[in-house]
Amino acid sequence: MAAGLALLAGSALIPSVLGQASPKPPVTRSPEDETVKLKEFVVTDSEDIGYSTPNAVGVGRFATALIDTPQTVNVLNRQFMDDFQAGELFDVLQYVAAVSIESNVGDSVQIRGYTVRDQYTDGVVDNQNQSQMGAEPFQYERIEVMKGPSALVYGSTAIGGVTNRVRKTPLWKPKGELGLTLGSYNQLKTDFDYTQPLSKSVAVRMVATYRNEDLVNNVHARFAYARRYNLNPMLTWRVSSTTQIRVVGEFLHEKYFKHWGEVGMFRPFTPIKGYTVVPFGKTLAEGGFTTWGLIPRDFTYSNPDAHVRNDKQAGSIYLETQPVKGLMLRVFGTASFWDHFVNEYIPTGMAVNNREMVRSWRTIGNDDMYATAGLDASYLAKFRGHDHRLLFVTQDTARRNWQEIVQDLASPPPNLDMFNPVYSPYSPKTPARTNYQFVNANNVSFAAQDHAKFFREIFQVVGGARFDKYNTQTENVLTRVKGRTNSGDAWTYKYGAIVKPTKDASLFYNHSETYAPNFGSQPDGTVFKPQLGVIEEVGVKLAAFDGRIAGTISAYNLQLQNLLTNDPDPIRSAAGWRIQISKQKTQGVEADVFFNVTRNWSFNVGGAKMDVTLPSGLYPRGSPRSTANFNTRYKFSIAEGPLGFLNGVVIGGGLSHKGSAPVDTISTYYLPKYTVGAVFANYTWKKYRFALNVNNVTNNWYLARAVSKEQVYQGGDRIIKFRMTRMF
Repeated sequence: MAAGLALLAGSALIPSVLGQASPKPPVTRSPEDETVKLKEFVVTDSEDIGYSTPNAVGVGRFATALIDTPQTVNVLNRQFMDDFQAGELFDVLQYVAAVSIESNVGDSVQIRGYTVRDQYTDGVVDNQNQSQMGAEPFQYERIEVMKGPSALVYGSTAIGGVTNRVRKTPLWKPKGELGLTLGSYNQLKTDFDYTQPLSKSVAVRMVATYRNEDLVNNVHARFAYARRYNLNPMLTWRVSSTTQIRVVGEFLHEKYFKHWGEVGMFRPFTPIKGYTVVPFGKTLAEGGFTTWGLIPRDFTYSNPDAHVRNDKQAGSIYLETQPVKGLMLRVFGTASFWDHFVNEYIPTGMAVNNREMVRSWRTIGNDDMYATAGLDASYLAKFRGHDHRLLFVTQDTARRNWQEIVQDLASPPPNLDMFNPVYSPYSPKTPARTNYQFVNANNVSFAAQDHAKFFREIFQVVGGARFDKYNTQTENVLTRVKGRTNSGDAWTYKYGAIVKPTKDASLFYNHSETYAPNFGSQPDGTVFKPQLGVIEEVGVKLAAFDGRIAGTISAYNLQLQNLLTNDPDPIRSAAGWRIQISKQKTQGVEADVFFNVTRNWSFNVGGAKMDVTLPSGLYPRGSPRSTANFNTRYKFSIAEGPLGFLNGVVIGGGLSHKGSAPVDTISTYYLPKYTVGAVFANYTWKKYRFALNVNNVTNNWYLARAVSKEQVYQGGDRIIKFRMTRMF
């Protein structure tokens, strides 16, 4: 609380201090005019219509029109995130078709049934993959979701899809906002964003947030709390009218309660007709097999002292230039350090009386270090009757990970009675180090692509290839087993075509391949084969009536080989053994369309139907067969009359539907389908903005995801937020 008020008070002084150094704009050319030549490197909302965004930078590193992209891409812009007051990225990602939350980690989502391994920021892997709170949405200008393999640009982690988070950047005119959010469950959040040019050639920006709330993953489990601050200083130095250098830093500290879900499954259970949807509020004697609806909503298996602590320090530097007409270059380097510690109580199964949960205790220490260097180049070559956009991408990424696990094997915590929980203090008596290992991973890659346009862009062809060379090695210090170096290389290919019968619509075909190394090894040091995959996708894109109707409708067929999963033998699985699935096939259809009916009213509808099949005929864990979404926004524009007081008021909301999804890898039972809704209202008066948000407005009790049959997570209950913003 004190830190939040200090940030609020201190940040209020920054605009006046910086304002004293603000120079007068030059007479002959304004700073804004000079940045036009570098517009491909930055993102603005100048072309957005409501929630509809016509371009993305993540597809080919530089601003690219979506209608000229042979791939399904969804973009969540700043206005959308502001309207829905996103506390974490899934608050807005849930409104994207074929996207669902995967695990207990904040940003861990599934796209088209496959877990997104890494998160990307400004096209570079971002080392923040173990935060249950996820990344802070306030620091981003937009979130870009690229569906299907994006291996040509993103490489080994892009299988079912990838998310690229685009940071805010320094602007060449003073602009700022200072916000305070209060809400249910003791929510307190202060955020600050200010940018200003210090001279004709240097501009700075600071984005900062502080959060303090009794929630984790938007769920108020007993003992839940979350505290975090995040600082993002940025600087842009315009070396010339065609060259600039950007420097970005990030400093994060967070601590929150560690819980493992609220619902345990009774045993034994025999599926009916292959699978059964989890029933609500029925005991085993009544035909149920879950505690869902039978225990308090804020119940948790964990203990009060369970917590997670994360610290992050990261820095990036980008040299962006257009040395000659048509050529754009970006040279960059990033480095980050992530320190992760967790003290947790893990549910491991039900006792024989079907009402007590067996638990274990452990601590995990984890340090993760990333360093990436790369070059992106794009050249536009114009010829009579056809143009070529040539793209070249190369990266070198090095990662070093250290992990230590300590557990109490002799005297685990007493079983917890789920209906009469007594959270007695517990102190491990005989802790033992059960894991101590180092992982080194390196990847070098380069890719080239040509996007050719013929007959005044009516017919377009895209083709490219990528080469990856990687090596990984795991060293188990406890067992003194040093894994063999897992190395390999491969070429993957991409090609596609676009037909634009009019400037407002396009038909596209996309063929993309993926090659992903499987990191780690078996307990005996044996390494895994890499994942291989290919997607075929066709669809239609719209940008009609000056973008007032825009979107994508597509169908795809995706096949993957050599996927990793736990060994079906529980003894071998507990010992760390895994198996590789020979082939997995995914087929689906998607639609995501924006309608801007009038200047003041817009809405978006989307949906996806997916069928994923493993060799055994089973459906993979956590993948809903269907998703659907709807959101709308209306701004009152009434100049006078009895309703004139509504002028400038904005109202809206959204619905997110997820179909039933299997809880475990052998698909014995499914979580039920659910639909949740959110509403918002905001009003701007002079330089102030007031916003009210209600998430899960019907207070629906639903199960959102599952890690295993003992670790099933419910979604958040009704949460209310009120935010006041001062703009300057």
